[in-house]
Amino acid sequence: MAKTKRGKGLWNTPSRGRGTCPICLSTRIKLLYSVTNSNGKLVTVCKKCSSVNAKTADKAVSTVIIGFRGKLRRELDRQKQIV
Repeated sequence: MAKTKRGKGLWNTPSRGRGTCPICLSTRIKLLYSVTNSNGKLVTVCKKCSSVNAKTADKAVSTVIIGFRGKLRRELDRQKQIV
C-alpha cells in the first residue's frame, strides 16, 4: 500500500476520526473502534477501550455537547461521577 493512501478514509469522518473517548475521557484521540453496551447500542471508543465489556461500556459519558479541549477535562470528570 502506498504511503499516500494510508488513513485516507479518516479524512471523510467528522473531525478526522478524533474526539473524546466516552469511557476513559482521553481528549483529541482517534475514535475508530465500536463497543456494544448491554442495551445493544454501539459506542465509538479509542484503542485502549476497545476491549471493554458491556458493563463498562454502560458507564460511557455522552461527549456530544462538550468540546474536545483539554481544559474541559474537569467537566467530563464531573459528568462521569454523576453517571
